[in-house]
Amino acid sequence: MKALNVHPSLEPFPNSPALDGCHCVTNSLAKIFHHAGHPLSEEMLLGLGAGMGFIYWQMKMGAGTYIFVGGRGNTKKFFQDLGARTGVAIREVCTSSAKKAEADLLRELAQKRPTMLGGDMGLLPWFHLPGDYHFGGHTFVVCGYDGGKTVLASDMDPQMAGVKKGFYAPATLEQLGKARNSPFKPFPPKNLRLEFDFTGFRAPGSKEIAASIAQTVDAHLHPPIKNFGIAGVRHTARQLFQWPAIFGDKDLRMNLFNLYIFIEIGGTGGGCFRPMYARFLEESAKIAGNPALASAAEIFHQSGSKFTEIALLFKNAKRTKDIEAKLRSASRLFGEIAGLEERACQMLKMG
Repeated sequence: MKALNVHPSLEPFPNSPALDGCHCVTNSLAKIFHHAGHPLSEEMLLGLGAGMGFIYWQMKMGAGTYIFVGGRGNTKKFFQDLGARTGVAIREVCTSSAKKAEADLLRELAQKRPTMLGGDMGLLPWFHLPGDYHFGGHTFVVCGYDGGKTVLASDMDPQMAGVKKGFYAPATLEQLGKARNSPFKPFPPKNLRLEFDFTGFRAPGSKEIAASIAQTVDAHLHPPIKNFGIAGVRHTARQLFQWPAIFGDKDLRMNLFNLYIFIEIGGTGGGCFRPMYARFLEESAKIAGNPALASAAEIFHQSGSKFTEIALLFKNAKRTKDIEAKLRSASRLFGEIAGLEERACQMLKMG
């Protein structure tokens, strides 16, 4: 997706680039940290917040069943933990009032402060998604305002895998309000806005890195239920064989195609966040002077490659004729991933 031509009055605020990136949350954070004069890589932001994990979740949506497979972890305390390890106070502000949400946003924009928001991707005008598509867990940054009814947002091309191209796009306040106040599941955004105070910022060092890795490893090795962590990866390997009994042919193909989206395209940096986490470990190895982190990173790169293999099995799920064989291959790969990540976590635990 190319950057859109916008009116001159919609120039971005100073020091507010539309950064290329991997994941909507960490990309949005990277822009805010960059504007504040404390740039951190997306990988470092993900790692410090203990943001790598795994989830397999089966839910009812309408008359059907929807399965979500994701590679994020620590979603409830991510901002709190990231803030604690960088000295940045990060506050999530939600409201049921679209009017209040807009007024609060305009106060931020009047100070020419780029602002991180949550919104329903299906209602954001720059994505041009089908009318019945909804995902409210998306974040982006508003970084310009014409003083009237139009703002400038920065986001990333959702159709790209790996590192996605950043771009600017205009939106009216009305369009933005509908996306922010969307009631649709999953994850209605509740007019989410994030506030930041960088007064106490400190560059992350060995102590902060070690704490974040220990938190990630513990959650991955000892999840509260079998759907999470390495247990969740193994659970997925088993559950895949149940899918043909759970779904009719059309829904089966849709959920298999969603595996491709969730693993490779949907803001994971490709490979279900594993390459991102591997790069965090590589960056951390240099800061901490710990070569064991680089060794574990190599294993997470291998894990990421296997996740990508799974995704590509189902890229053409709507037309493929050999679903059972591909389910067997995917199950085997999930099992191999669990073994790799268990080894990497034990290595990180020891070193």
